[in-house]
Amino acid sequence: MSNADVILQSSDLIDFHVHRSALVASSPFFRDMFSLPQPQHSSGESLDGLSVVPCSEDAEVLNGLISVLYAVPPEIPDSNNSILALLAAAQKYDMVTVQSSIRAEISRRDLLSPTGSEAFRVYAIACSKRLIPEMESTARLTLEYPLTFESVGEAMRSFEGCALHDLADFHWHCKNTLSGHFQLLSVVQHPRSYSNIWVGCPTVSTPGPIPKRDVDHLPTWLEGLLRKRTQPETFTQAIPKAQTLGEEYLGALQAHVNETDCHFCMKVHTLKGESFCTGLKRGLNLVQNVPYLIEAGTRNRGRPFFLPR
Repeated sequence: MSNADVILQSSDLIDFHVHRSALVASSPFFRDMFSLPQPQHSSGESLDGLSVVPCSEDAEVLNGLISVLYAVPPEIPDSNNSILALLAAAQKYDMVTVQSSIRAEISRRDLLSPTGSEAFRVYAIACSKRLIPEMESTARLTLEYPLTFESVGEAMRSFEGCALHDLADFHWHCKNTLSGHFQLLSVVQHPRSYSNIWVGCPTVSTPGPIPKRDVDHLPTWLEGLLRKRTQPETFTQAIPKAQTLGEEYLGALQAHVNETDCHFCMKVHTLKGESFCTGLKRGLNLVQNVPYLIEAGTRNRGRPFFLPR
């Protein structure tokens, strides 16, 4: 690079000729470094008459970091490991604006969207590097998968410290929020219940020696649908997607109609089924609002957890 006045050397000994002014403008770390007398190259000599600054990042990461400093298309690595290393490097060198630019480019290219056990591994690495936005985003991605040893797989080796406990705690809060929403739906007298439209199904049979009015009961198919999402074992299950909830609802309703020829529930579905599904899926929006970092690492620390197979 023309007029470069310093060399950044990667851990794999690739030299990058850059301008001190670009480093100083973007990094208090380098500003403070260059305000001090500069150490010589490890051999006792400079390269091309320029001071050499050894860096712990490899060439791919260092190249990506430097590219963001100049008016050129940023060179963001493709692999999740290198992307996290790039973000960690920007954090290490206190390059706040650069790190924001990198995150914007990652979002634009839809990078760092791991699936399956890779989502758990990326979360664990983000925790080890204290990359808070990536910790939260990947923690939410893991909600799509069961929190079991089988699902986490080899990613278990990447977890350090309390990272796994904090993730389990986050899963618990999210699933507890969703379970609470379904429990609310089962209370037909509650003013915010979306389920009272189903009261009156003629197929409801009231248990007990003294029959109660049907007005107090939801159809059996609906009670079963809601109960499925409020059982204790749902803690380890994946958070369902909106499409999954819709399919479960339609499947339960169809089975009920096929078995009983219930015109009441079919009519309710035709007239109000769409609004009910909206209320059914509202729990997923509540889950998205469950904070990840508030009291993370300390809340409910005494509550035991385990990852069943």
